[in-house]
Amino acid sequence: MWLGQILHRNRQCFADRTALIDAERSVTWAELDDRTDRLARSLAARGVGRGDRVAVLSLDRIEVLESYFALAKLGALFVPLNHSLTATEVTGIVRRTGTGVILGETALLDRHPDLPVRLRIAVDGPEYARATAPGTPADGDENADTATATDADTDTDAGLRLPDVSDSDLAAILHTSATTGRAKGVTVDHGSFRTISLGWLASAAPGGDMVLVNCCPLYHGSMTITLTYMAAGATVVVMPGFTPQRALAAIERHRATHVWLVPQMLRFLLQSKGIASHDLGSLREVMYGAAPMPVELYAEAAERLGCGFRQVYGMTEVGGPFVTLGPDDHPEPGSDRPLPAGRVIPGMSVRVLDDEGTELPRGAVGEITVRGPGLMRGYWNDPTATEEITADGWIRTGDLGFLDESGLVHLVDRRKDLILRAGQNVYPAEIERALLTHPLVRDAAVVGVPDADYGETPLAYVVTGPADGTADGDGPTDGDGAPAVTKAELLAHLAERLAPYKRPRHLEFIDQVPRSPAGKILKKLLRA
Repeated sequence: MWLGQILHRNRQCFADRTALIDAERSVTWAELDDRTDRLARSLAARGVGRGDRVAVLSLDRIEVLESYFALAKLGALFVPLNHSLTATEVTGIVRRTGTGVILGETALLDRHPDLPVRLRIAVDGPEYARATAPGTPADGDENADTATATDADTDTDAGLRLPDVSDSDLAAILHTSATTGRAKGVTVDHGSFRTISLGWLASAAPGGDMVLVNCCPLYHGSMTITLTYMAAGATVVVMPGFTPQRALAAIERHRATHVWLVPQMLRFLLQSKGIASHDLGSLREVMYGAAPMPVELYAEAAERLGCGFRQVYGMTEVGGPFVTLGPDDHPEPGSDRPLPAGRVIPGMSVRVLDDEGTELPRGAVGEITVRGPGLMRGYWNDPTATEEITADGWIRTGDLGFLDESGLVHLVDRRKDLILRAGQNVYPAEIERALLTHPLVRDAAVVGVPDADYGETPLAYVVTGPADGTADGDGPTDGDGAPAVTKAELLAHLAERLAPYKRPRHLEFIDQVPRSPAGKILKKLLRA
């Protein structure tokens, strides 16, 4: 079983090296292996076994990853929950997945007192502490017989022996970001984690001294990056939520070699007044994903940080990251061409299809599809939705793009966001990129709206403001209260960069583009 093998191998190779760091403490590989063994046996004593679903509701901290590894050792499925979900949404996921146990932070558990579960364990509470501490009863019951518990914790022939878990066993139910409707539960087996990890590491080839600051939440598919680099023996630093100051401090304090974030987080880092006072010289690679990287943001970051950049293109249904653009494939900063997504990792395959399912030649735009042993097993208890996204063993990503002659995958836009203007394809992402080249545009989002003349036409939402991060729904001012940039000026800016049929007929200033925690634009909200 892959996750267990990660701990076993890293304990053998560097038992005393730090594995995980959070805001409160750190653990070595040996300690992590021991603590997850004890937690697994404690949960087994409380009736958690192979195939059971266990929810995890917490901000990012060491205990989240400990829970994932412990449940993997039991053959149970971890079901991460987005801590920002409403009580109704959390209850819905618990009911749909048949989850009977939840692990989480006390403050978050207290928000959901009526969840239909039989067992609640606070990861910051005494029961979890007893369950993971050496020499304590394996079932976490302080009144249990100590001698019996010690035997159960050390004797592999005891009743609490951990089961054999195979690659074909399900490991997790990871929920999609639900930008278009109710979140779907993506079932992932241990073999998927193994395939994606080995393929990614073969492409990324990190050094043995890697320290990764993870700015992305551990409750959805992006956490595969963390597990992948843990497989390589990296030290991983997690934080209870992203702030620029917290990330900068973590990079400096732990001499991070890598940081994992989304482009909007990178923009916030560069805008932070504290960036000049932090030593970021240890950085070798900035990894980014979940949303397109604006070329002007990449150019600024490359100049100021002086390190390599790696794009991460993935999808929860595909097992996580399956395409990467490494530092050597990134263009020289200053190019105005969109960055490619990258090359498919070993073990996975990509092809581009037209609307009839026919494979397209190099350079032709169609839907990106993916196949390989990293794919999900399907949506939890939803065969209809599973069938809709699959075709002859290939997953349809919903992304429009093409393969170039050198094998690089290029993304154009999301299929559902495509605007059909009088029969011509208009890609919102292209308009957004053009808007972001204006020095006073901080963020932008484009959606299609009905139009009496053309059927559909682009509507641009724009956030304007100076580089200090301030913004005003009426645009930035020149000091006398007058807008420093007008709608007419922005439309003129687009006229120099886009063909007439691509230009938006309408443009509105807003205070903030709504985004998911993964950095994806919530276009459903904008359309509404």
